[in-house]
Amino acid sequence: MKNDKIIKEIPVYLSDDLRHLLLLHYPTRLSKHDQLLTSVVTQCKYKTECEELEISYALDTDVNYDKAHGQELAVEMDKSSKEKSSYTSGMVDQLYFESHKISSNTTDMIMFASGKSLHLCPLKKTLNMLPKLNHIDKNDPKNDHKKNSQNQNDLSEEEEEESEQIMAKFKDRPGKKSEKKKMQEMVKQRALEPWINLNFVPHGQYYSRAELDKFMLPKLISNSVINPQESNKNDKEIIKENIDPTRARQLSHNKIKLYSLENKIKILLFNTKMASTKMLVDLLHKCGVPINESVTTILTHLRKIAVLVRGNWTIKSEELYPDNTISAHFGLTFEVMRFLRDYVIYMMDSNKPVNRKNIGKMFNAPPEEVKDVLNSVAELDEKKTWKLLLTDNDGFLESVENYKEIYKEQKDWWDTRIKQINVWLEHKPKKIEYKVGF
Repeated sequence: MKNDKIIKEIPVYLSDDLRHLLLLHYPTRLSKHDQLLTSVVTQCKYKTECEELEISYALDTDVNYDKAHGQELAVEMDKSSKEKSSYTSGMVDQLYFESHKISSNTTDMIMFASGKSLHLCPLKKTLNMLPKLNHIDKNDPKNDHKKNSQNQNDLSEEEEEESEQIMAKFKDRPGKKSEKKKMQEMVKQRALEPWINLNFVPHGQYYSRAELDKFMLPKLISNSVINPQESNKNDKEIIKENIDPTRARQLSHNKIKLYSLENKIKILLFNTKMASTKMLVDLLHKCGVPINESVTTILTHLRKIAVLVRGNWTIKSEELYPDNTISAHFGLTFEVMRFLRDYVIYMMDSNKPVNRKNIGKMFNAPPEEVKDVLNSVAELDEKKTWKLLLTDNDGFLESVENYKEIYKEQKDWWDTRIKQINVWLEHKPKKIEYKVGF
């Protein structure tokens, strides 16, 4: 309306940098409180030519799950399939979703609102992800009954009448193949194209944030073109701010450039959770640290705020749970959360099995708090065992001159820390008092 007052004008940016993205629609999944599936992706694969996607999610076998029936289904699946078993646990513990194309004349778009601007990007395609119920189809007695009845009908028809075979050929339209041949070629192409295994990155991790940076690229370019002097001025200013995991997830590459080297390292470790020295150095270069920056200087800051686990770095528990803070769910003190996390890291670093319930009893910690601690350094594998996010050592740290000193320092730190944890466990109160923050 002409008389409406304009409160604020917000620039809108249209980008094609992420036009390769697919929108996945799950019509059979609940948006909240899904009792069947967990959010753990066990496998993800894609066919680029046919644009087919298949994702498998881990089933929650601890609640509302018949394990005996799950084992029976897995055995039947292995008998009927020549391929290697998909169920290493011996039971159907994951559910596959396969993509189905949606025919539409419209184009879907994604939008990101930063508060000061809107960013729009058209999507390549929208796919419906529907359950792939092979374990039911292969073992359904109705299928066998249908096949038997069909065979009997065919035999009876052959016995009733023996007709002379007549061959009829229909000429295709000039310049075009028949629809049947097209369909056969398409099915053959789909079957021959190999699957490409994909790495699944959960929402909120560093690499998903890097994709968002591409989405916002037009705004960053326009700002640098419009006012390069202001941009250069801002680059020289160092932001002094207390960084926590929530704040770290909100920062883009360009924003991270405005922080000190130590804060840059802290932000990257909060987002990656665990990273090798080489990975951190590469990421720091992308975030404004000069390429000629000494690795020794980087390691000096790194040793202050991180600990070494199997040749990889993770943020210290003191940084994750600062002084005079309480846990997110039940208000456990920062001391308890630090002891809990360091004990979990030590157990996994020593290749000892980690049981969520047992650790919860040891530290009088609710399951939600234990799960948060585990998610900060580990993930569930296909066998539903907690494993460290990174276990391989890329060997980069060994190329540094004082690497032996760093390893000894870290070993001494862990030896002292385990003694402190054992003393605390011996004298811990029978019930830990929970604090509630307002």
